[in-house]
Amino acid sequence: MNVPRMEVNGVWPTFLVRRQLADYEKPNEALVKFIVQQEAREADSTVRFREQKLFASDNRAVRWLKDQIDQTAAGFLRHVGVHWPVIWTYTGWYNVNRYGDHHGPHNHPRCTMSGTYYVSVPSDQEQVEDPLARPACISFYDPRTGANMNAVGTEYDAKSVYVVSPTAGTLLMWPSPVQHAVHPNFSREHRISISFNLQMYPND
Repeated sequence: MNVPRMEVNGVWPTFLVRRQLADYEKPNEALVKFIVQQEAREADSTVRFREQKLFASDNRAVRWLKDQIDQTAAGFLRHVGVHWPVIWTYTGWYNVNRYGDHHGPHNHPRCTMSGTYYVSVPSDQEQVEDPLARPACISFYDPRTGANMNAVGTEYDAKSVYVVSPTAGTLLMWPSPVQHAVHPNFSREHRISISFNLQMYPND
């Protein structure tokens, strides 16, 4: 069969930015120390994340991470063809996940881009029988409800779930409306991450 000449465009994509930060080891050590000190003062601060004002801190490691997020956001905007000036405001909080801690499917309303930076990810995750448990992973769900049920073939977006297994130094960023879930930490060591939201505005 002759294949007709045609143009095939990918439409309505969901972008997921993944970046492994260089030279993250020393900043991560400092971030662990800072977060442990903060949590010692307020043990339930992970649960009360809305009260945290992480990026208001003048801690050097926090400043380093903020610079990395700024660079990543600027690179993403260039990638999607935004060439006009854009500014953004921050909210950010740390997460200390103990054994079994997880976060069900959710999104982040009233912001533009969201993300997570992984400070410490234990590698000694216990093996469990449930294949969907995916210890220490994060899953992202197709925002086009039911679209995968009508997939024509094996196109890249036919799966309803995209799973990432992050390591220390991994920075993820995605559009805030995208639903995602944090899988359980099945290690006796704490999993430590920093989550953030960016609200973007044209800088007219």
